[in-house]
Amino acid sequence: MYGVSPDLDLSFLHGAQLIQICLGQHQVQLHFHPIGSVSVEGKWILYDADRCPISESSDLANWRPIQLHRVLGQHIQNTRLSPPDSLTLSFDNGEELQVFDSCRDHESIQIEPCGIVI
Repeated sequence: MYGVSPDLDLSFLHGAQLIQICLGQHQVQLHFHPIGSVSVEGKWILYDADRCPISESSDLANWRPIQLHRVLGQHIQNTRLSPPDSLTLSFDNGEELQVFDSCRDHESIQIEPCGIVI
């Protein structure tokens, strides 16, 4: 599926705690408790509480330090959709992770346990 659907329901993630971040060469996996995971193979940007970008997927390619650890242990307060381009996970420390559907030829985002592929 291409594009973030305006009907995408991510409310099952609300209140979930980010307990693990896995970094791969082409993927970042976020695992939540008590349920849910988000795998990102496309572009992502982490914003601080003032909405200033502090880390992004290009940091992995350029071997710059990434800052995703800042949201480790945080709970998702809200999710926001920007169809068809992106979705945003808002954490209780005020920081936000925006993930983009950045490739028409391959999946950019996978969300479990619902089997959502974007």
